Formats: sequence, structure tokens, C-alpha cells
Amino acid sequence: RNNLSGLRAPTSTPAAVEMLPAFACLAIAARAARPLTISPQARAPAAACSATDFTLTDPAFALRRYLQLRAVLAGAPMADSTVESLVCRIEEATGPTPFDERKIWGDWQLCWQKNSREAAASQKALAPLPQYSNFMLDESGVKVFRNIVALTKRLRVVADVEYTAPEADCGTPGRLGSVIRRATLELRVGQRWGWRPIGLPLPLRGEGWLEVVYLSDGMRITRGNRGGVFVHLRPELLTERAAWPAVGGGSGTHRMAGRR
Repeated sequence: RNNLSGLRAPTSTPAAVEMLPAFACLAIAARAARPLTISPQARAPAAACSATDFTLTDPAFALRRYLQLRAVLAGAPMADSTVESLVCRIEEATGPTPFDERKIWGDWQLCWQKNSREAAASQKALAPLPQYSNFMLDESGVKVFRNIVALTKRLRVVADVEYTAPEADCGTPGRLGSVIRRATLELRVGQRWGWRPIGLPLPLRGEGWLEVVYLSDGMRITRGNRGGVFVHLRPELLTERAAWPAVGGGSGTHRMAGRR
């Protein structure tokens, strides 16, 4: 269901933004908000969540727009510590997020992640590659979030993680119990003739939890039991058509910053 070969490079964009800096992207993203101010703590490599890191009326809007623009514009990305500070501001603004299966259902593309020291070696190794995490029913009708990592155009790692919704009266309303149901290395060839993917089982096992700390129709933020932070957007938001209105369109060419 996902285009794992990456997004096509745009063909009509202002040449003036060919190397648009990350903070310029964020300034455009937050144009409807108050001016952005960045504290010394936000610039630090290990920035802590602080109410003074940003002055934004809508940090969730700013983060989503920045990630959209980063997918289609060239330029240096924002420091991870700055993105994490935005994530912290979003959590502070929204408070605990109850799990909403209807809203989270469907396809999601990973746009930013922070791996902790305790993260699995495989997670760290695969981090630079295009990834998806889709809430769906597997072939047996079990509710899972399917993690997909595109190694090449035809080769991908697929891991189905069965999840358990939180109890209604628990103290962590967004925390899902999770256990890896299956993992496979898939080779996708002959699709035009209706061939099924060739799968090689992988010995990936584990259980833990995934906590949804922010969820809207277009963006979700989750934290894992090993300390990782993950920001996903709906794939349709990461196209030129969806992202480009944020900077007004125009003519010219530029190099695409998205992964292939």
C-alpha cells in the first residue's frame, strides 16, 4: 500500500529556497503564530523539556509543517534537540492523550525519531531508511501496528506488533501493551503478474509498550519503553502538493531532501 521507493522530486518550486535553512522552514511553518524564540537550553545537545524553550501558540502545527517542508525542500535539518523541545511543548500543551483507535487507524510514515542508548541494535541500524508504522488488521484478522522498513525498492523488513489497548481507568491512557507477532524479510518481485512477496522469517522477538503522547488526524507522536521518541505523519501530507502551499508555490527547481 505504501510507495517505498520514495517521493518524486518536485518540478516547480522557487529557486530562492533551493537551500532553505531549517529555521527558515520553521519560521514559515509558524507564520500564523507569535515569533519563535529559542532558549540556550533548546540549543544544548541534551535539551530538557522547558516551558521557555519556545514561544509558539501552536507547537504541533509548527512541528507538522516543518516535517512536511523537510520532506520536499533541501537544506540543513533542525537539531534533534530543538525538535525534541517542540515535542515536549506539544506534550505539555495537550496533557495525557487517550488512545483513539479510530483516529490512529491506517498508514503512517516515520518522519523523525530519537533513539536512546537502550534502543535495539536493529532499530539503530535501520533508522536512516524510509519507514512506516501502520495500524491495521494482519492476514489473520489480528489488530497490529505493522512496521515496514524499506531496504531497497523491492526488499523490505516487515514486523507485525500485536497491541493491547489500555484499560479505561488506567493512569496511562495512551499506553499500548505490545508484542512482536512476526517479522519477515520480504522480496517483492513480479507484482505486475500478481506474485506474492517472497518472505524469509526473521528471529525478532520482544514485548514492551508504546505510548501515544499526541494524536491528530495528520500527526502522531509516540514514546517507546526503551526511551525512543517517534513522530509520524500521514503519507499523503508528505507530497509536494500537500507541503508546498505552506510556502506559497512558484516557479523554478530545487533539490529534494526526502529519503529514497
